[in-house]
Amino acid sequence: MFTSRVLSSLQDVFHIEQGGNSHHNMRGLWWPVAHQLLKQTARVTLPRRFLPEARRRFYKNVTVAGNGGIYEVNLDLHKLKTPKGHTLQIPNYGLALAVAQEWAASKDKIVPSLMHLTGLSYTVIDNPNHETKWDTVHKTLEYLDTDTLLFREESEELNTLQAKEWDPILAWFNQKFDADIKPCAGLFGADIPDPVRETIRRYLLSYDVWAVNGFLYGVEALKSVILTIAAAERKITAEKAAFLSRLELEYQTSHWGSVEWAHDLDKQEVTARFSAALLFIHFNTWQATTKHKAK
Repeated sequence: MFTSRVLSSLQDVFHIEQGGNSHHNMRGLWWPVAHQLLKQTARVTLPRRFLPEARRRFYKNVTVAGNGGIYEVNLDLHKLKTPKGHTLQIPNYGLALAVAQEWAASKDKIVPSLMHLTGLSYTVIDNPNHETKWDTVHKTLEYLDTDTLLFREESEELNTLQAKEWDPILAWFNQKFDADIKPCAGLFGADIPDPVRETIRRYLLSYDVWAVNGFLYGVEALKSVILTIAAAERKITAEKAAFLSRLELEYQTSHWGSVEWAHDLDKQEVTARFSAALLFIHFNTWQATTKHKAK
């Protein structure tokens, strides 16, 4: 499994084994005429998580301590704390290792905006907006009406490309949720029947609050509920999902060229954010599945 391979890699990096109490080294949018606006603001509307400012690295060693229920990350002899001062307690061994790796990989300066898993964990624990799981799912679903995959361009060549790349994913999504969502050609949002919306809501609510925050973060990055769920269900990879969310931009740059470094930087940032969101979902889903099978 994907998560198992990542966990194994993290264990290799830190040369550790799990067990005991020992230490181990180591938002929403509904704009009826939003399509063009979403494109224009896509790069600047990727929200920052609940993160402090960058600062110099102040620790030498990063360790993970915990047992089968709660894991903590230690910087030297100090427990890692959230911006609100809560001890960062992660109910997932693999995720704790991944967070620890983000801190271990920081060299001279700690840049919180690049530590996506840490930021997501902070958000779940501190809950700065005082949101319930239902609130987070509701914010996620608000992106469905303006989902990237539901808007098609008038250009025949680009429209053909979108149909080729997007239609199989949309067909899979419709089959999974017993829906008949169709792309829209205008600037108005797609017609999502209430029963379909509620089915997707129940699907998202079936995950715990940690995974639900991962879904929202992924949807925010791609502006697509459909692509995020497809990737979470392992229908497509994180890289493919990020590519499909940027299909029009990829098409335009293939014809007109790209702005040196700018397009590549944007592509890498979107891919990194979405990959972190997907990993966050998988770790928490995998943890819940493992506990269930162990009973």
